[in-house]
Amino acid sequence: MAKFSYKVRDREDRVVLGTMEAVTADEVLERLSQKDFLPILVKELSGDELRPRKSISEFLQESLQNSKNKVSYRSVVFFTRQLSTMVGQGVPLSKALDQLTKGEKPVFKRIIQQVADDIATGLTLSEAVARHPGAFSPMYVAVVNSGEVAGALDRVLDGLANYMESVEIMRGKIKTAMRYPIFIGGFVGVMMLGIMWKLVPTFESIYASMNAVLPPPTRMLIMLSHIVRQNTILCMIAAALLFILFKYMMTRDEFKIVFQKNVLRIPVFGGILQKNIWATYCRTMSLLMGAGTPILKATEIAGSTVNNRYFGKSLEGIFGSLRKGDLLSEALETSGLFPVLVVQLVATGESSGRIDELLAKAAEFYEREVRSVVDSLSSIIEPVLIVSLGSIVGGILFSLYLPIFMIGKFIQ
Repeated sequence: MAKFSYKVRDREDRVVLGTMEAVTADEVLERLSQKDFLPILVKELSGDELRPRKSISEFLQESLQNSKNKVSYRSVVFFTRQLSTMVGQGVPLSKALDQLTKGEKPVFKRIIQQVADDIATGLTLSEAVARHPGAFSPMYVAVVNSGEVAGALDRVLDGLANYMESVEIMRGKIKTAMRYPIFIGGFVGVMMLGIMWKLVPTFESIYASMNAVLPPPTRMLIMLSHIVRQNTILCMIAAALLFILFKYMMTRDEFKIVFQKNVLRIPVFGGILQKNIWATYCRTMSLLMGAGTPILKATEIAGSTVNNRYFGKSLEGIFGSLRKGDLLSEALETSGLFPVLVVQLVATGESSGRIDELLAKAAEFYEREVRSVVDSLSSIIEPVLIVSLGSIVGGILFSLYLPIFMIGKFIQ
């Protein structure tokens, strides 16, 4: 369901502004006419229009609040698997939730207890978990709701648990691949600080006692050393402010789209992220459609699970194409973001009525691709890091010793 803004005139000829959720703009016009409003403008909202602008202070307050109520994805995966097993064995939902509160961390324990209390008051499981977006995503809520409507909550929970475990494995693979370069990057950073703090001043004092005219690379290195040593606190504050500014800018749709689009262009890592997005999208659509979720709702939810605003924005275009009556395969092909394999499998699924099964096949293919690349990534990264590390250290040492080389040449 989309969200629309409208401008109308009431019976007293006053202009009234507002928003309304509906499937189409015609539905909005009909509902406004029923209220005796004269429509002036009806516009569908998307992107930034649906996301209210926040000041930096509001962003910091929200980030602090979210950090207090944060629940790890791994905890939700483990909870879902246990709940699936217990419901499948015929354990009443309320009793299963009471059992699952034991041993959990305080934040998640409180959330599970609130879910159990809400169910006791008459809410469904999907309605109860929807009240805790910090732990349960919209996709999670939609899948649970589909299982409740179909009367197959145990089967749907089992599929959801399998999906989440697959996502957790993929996340673990990518984190493992990133751990080595992050460690090397941190080591190089610490080593460079040590050189700037201790080694460069030693050479500076030697050259000063000789009244030597230093070449530009050495002067630049000494100047950088002065900045680091004399403004350490300011440098740390500047780094922290830059980090906060970056996090804040990532809440802006325009910046986030451009940034995440360029991230996908990074050699090797961009390819891994892109294949992971294809796998996540296909797996999410397969799970939702297999659970009985309408294709429009499934597409809307899948856009938020790919964790890339550039792809998410394009999926909004796919959502619009589907609303106009296009087939999913046609919309995916028009977007230009999905490979031929995905488009062909979706087209075959549409012809055979097994689109959820073939989407799952596409997801499995790209998950294998990601695992294969990640497993061989260390052999690719290691020589690149060694060359980079050697270039950085060699450049610094060359700048430090360059005056000595020049003195030796002068003496000869």
